[in-house]
Amino acid sequence: MYLLAFGWQLFKLESFTLKSGIYHIPLKLPWNSPGYVNVYLIEDNDGLVMIDCGVNGKEFLQLLESEVNKLNFNFGDIKLLIGTHMHSDHIGLSSSLRELDIPFALYKNSENFIDVYNDWSIRFKELHDYAKKEGAPKSFLENLSEIKTPSHSGVVKTPDILLEEGPVKFLNRKINTIFTPGHDITEISLFDESSKIIFSGDHILPRITPFIPTINQEEDLLTKYIESLDKVYNIEHDLIAPGHFGLIEEPHKRIEQMKLHHQRRSEKILNILKGKHINGWDIMLELFPRELDELNQRLAFQETMSHLKYLENKNLLFHDTSSSKSTWKLI
Repeated sequence: MYLLAFGWQLFKLESFTLKSGIYHIPLKLPWNSPGYVNVYLIEDNDGLVMIDCGVNGKEFLQLLESEVNKLNFNFGDIKLLIGTHMHSDHIGLSSSLRELDIPFALYKNSENFIDVYNDWSIRFKELHDYAKKEGAPKSFLENLSEIKTPSHSGVVKTPDILLEEGPVKFLNRKINTIFTPGHDITEISLFDESSKIIFSGDHILPRITPFIPTINQEEDLLTKYIESLDKVYNIEHDLIAPGHFGLIEEPHKRIEQMKLHHQRRSEKILNILKGKHINGWDIMLELFPRELDELNQRLAFQETMSHLKYLENKNLLFHDTSSSKSTWKLI
């Protein structure tokens, strides 16, 4: 689960009504922050398209089936499951649904990240080595080494369908794939032309700004994220149906707010580095000064490094990697 958890509270999300043959299921998650993931069903001429499906587990499969039945449908009515991105709360249940002969689709680059999804030690080994160079303490590094793949992730195999940007094939309804990497390298949004609704996954959320991770020292996901925001902004749409929380009824305003958030965080980092030449860990401690638990400390570090990489690529920062401990300074 990769969303900043600062200050979140568990609440019951009620189902909301959508137009044009679109149904919403707030599916419970096995943690408090957030407590639900939004699953959507879209009517096509010969069945339903499901967007996201929740975490793995018999309990959650039964819960999803119950919610689908309440809408007077059953799993046999679902002709395609589309995952917006490769996080467990969105695709953990996909393997169980595929066993019920429901085809599964992800964006085409997902093939490159299946091993990382199924084995979290790969992901966190890379982060461990990066964090060590950036001055992270021993306790933080040990915590990364101890992380195991949770059972609610399930096991994902190569999808039945690999999506490309543009209309989703095999559908009668005009639903377009929009590649929107940032929160996840495989993230997509889906634009339903008839309703003018964009299903944003975790790309655009109403209550928080999604966490932008650090994959490695080279990847600049924050630049990709801002470019993805601009891509969605320029599409003529009326509403955003996100992966968590309620509907976004002023989508363009929300996108502007999110871009401003990252601009202000970047400005704060530049102010922190005035007259300093320090490592990424120390920058994180100044950027997030209050005491954090292990999860939020890990998220805060990755978010900090994402901003540092973004500013480096803007030619505003110099990353000195000439010694065993990396440091940052203004150019």
